[in-house]
Amino acid sequence: MSLMNMDAANYITTLDRIAPGSVEPQEYDFAVLDLASGDELLEQIYAGMTNERIQWWSLFEGTDWQGAWAQGPVLIDCRNAASFRAQLVSQLESLPLGLVFNSEQSTEALRQHLTSWICDHQAATGQLLRFYEPRMLAPLLSALSEQKRQALLAPGSHWYWHDGHRWREAPAVDEGLVEDVEDDQLWVTQQELQQAESFWLAVEACGYADHYAAALASVESPACWVFDCLKSARNTGFQKSEHMERWLRLAIQHGADFHLSEPFRSSLSRKDLITTERLIAMESNLEKSHANA
Repeated sequence: MSLMNMDAANYITTLDRIAPGSVEPQEYDFAVLDLASGDELLEQIYAGMTNERIQWWSLFEGTDWQGAWAQGPVLIDCRNAASFRAQLVSQLESLPLGLVFNSEQSTEALRQHLTSWICDHQAATGQLLRFYEPRMLAPLLSALSEQKRQALLAPGSHWYWHDGHRWREAPAVDEGLVEDVEDDQLWVTQQELQQAESFWLAVEACGYADHYAAALASVESPACWVFDCLKSARNTGFQKSEHMERWLRLAIQHGADFHLSEPFRSSLSRKDLITTERLIAMESNLEKSHANA
């Protein structure tokens, strides 16, 4: 196995150990949803309250972000709202609205814990820690130290989210690891956030390896191969998920190092084109080759 593949394998193995794949949760107690992720999400919550007992709280309340509560995260008590739970879990498979979890703690304790982690755990940056963003939770958990990870998850006995490809879960934590820990020991560092970006690539690689399984049937380690392709795309300037998937399709058709050979290399090096246009040019080379075949 090449050094790049070993690197990919380590990220993927760690990801699957810390945030393993799961099935759609049948029961859960609470949800953390981002009101900014859907224009009608708040209306949906209010509509649910007319038929079932639903309570919710802004997690920006009492913070410097309180004025932006309508575009921020909320905690929802779904324990007495079976219909709302069923509707929400279905939506989470197609929309990055947030996450759900089970807990026996009081809503006040949950509010304080979640608000603290969102607003206060990026040391000296003044930025929010959007761990409730379902596409980034598994990468973040994988990048954190064991102590920090357990501290973040401590109030919940089980967490579930859909990362855009599959359901994932984080099971109950060892409470002994988070006792008597000072808050400044739990700050999330820039190094950990940067490390989370590599774990995000691992999430995408696993998802695309499943999606393109038929085309990758001859590849020895599909997820690792896809990881390396996505990493090449990012290193070449293609940062968006859509662009990376299009790069991956080119790699599947022409090999992982397609961008190092003509005509793709010339298209990629054109300074007169922006990133998206360079990608279109490489795809156009493929179409021309088919037309001339």
